[in-house]
Amino acid sequence: MSLKLNIDHANFLRESWQQHPRLIRGAFKNFDDLIEPEILAGLALEEGVDSRVIENHAGTWNVTHGPFESYDEFGEAGWTLLVQSVNEWVPEVQQLIAPFRFLPDWRIDDVMISFATEHGGVGPHLDQYDVFIIQGSGRRHWQVGARVSAANEICPHPDLKQLADTFEPIIDAILEPGDMLYIPAGCPHNGVALEPSINYSVGFRAPNTAELGASVTDMLSQLNDVQLPRYRDAQASSYGAPHHVTAEQLQHVREFLLNSMSSIDLDHAMLLVLSQSKRPLPQPEGFIQAEELVELLSQPTDVYIARTPGARILIGPNADQLYANGESWPLNNDVLPLAEFIGELWQDTALTDLIPVLQNKKAVALCRDLINNGVIDVIAQQD
Repeated sequence: MSLKLNIDHANFLRESWQQHPRLIRGAFKNFDDLIEPEILAGLALEEGVDSRVIENHAGTWNVTHGPFESYDEFGEAGWTLLVQSVNEWVPEVQQLIAPFRFLPDWRIDDVMISFATEHGGVGPHLDQYDVFIIQGSGRRHWQVGARVSAANEICPHPDLKQLADTFEPIIDAILEPGDMLYIPAGCPHNGVALEPSINYSVGFRAPNTAELGASVTDMLSQLNDVQLPRYRDAQASSYGAPHHVTAEQLQHVREFLLNSMSSIDLDHAMLLVLSQSKRPLPQPEGFIQAEELVELLSQPTDVYIARTPGARILIGPNADQLYANGESWPLNNDVLPLAEFIGELWQDTALTDLIPVLQNKKAVALCRDLINNGVIDVIAQQD
């Protein structure tokens, strides 16, 4: 099956991205499911997998978090299983991200997959991130409204937010396999399964100011080579009553924060944060040495490399640093070809394909570091 996305990238970015919801019929031609419902259900039995079941029976909503032992209690209809970050567990699902790489890698969050029984859904709601929803097997009826700046939300269950009011749909359609919805952040939407069905949601992270700011400042505090300014009081003959904070004092603190941030090179810390994976990357069982890597390259064995699912591999704006998994490596002409190769890497690639970009010790050392840090994976093909 080809996972070619049938849209014009430039037109989509100009007309729709973060502006308007869009229904794209036949976005993926001859789309076949990348995972069977039984495999998805089995994945949700495992520890460490973020999953939940949302039920709606006669208007009563319930949320149960995994891992699950069985699904018998949920009945034959009216419930949905949602599993986050399936791309990190199933290589075939990881490939669904590739068609969306006309958008920056660091913005991609994960692929969430939902299996819904007849009448299953999560209710009308808003998401604060952009999402592409691809219809797999089965059919779902979707309604999507225009972006709203504010909405009245209720919690029919402590772990479930829904819209309190109905919305006017500007998209009202039944999705067939291969159809796709694009829903920008802040657009109300609701999907209800007409029969047992699977949806694939490719989400794009959008941290708010506090979340991003906290991550960057935390990263700054960990960098030993960054000298952070310390607060000093404004010179004064009196600071007033000790239990009062004056407007002048607050202004001084505000200026200290703003001036400090403008004087620090934030780019490096921000790139380290943007390269962090959603979850810790699995570490290799043993560390590979440079000479072992050279030995593997010299042998015509069935050894492949792949980007570890969930890894974000970024090259900075001056092409002088490679960022991955919250760490960085300096780049120069000796290693830049390797960095570009690894940055583009998505599908399994024969290890020997690296030979043209591993022509010096620095490139070999960088490749070894990326393997040992779990950013790229070495896979021995089994006969």
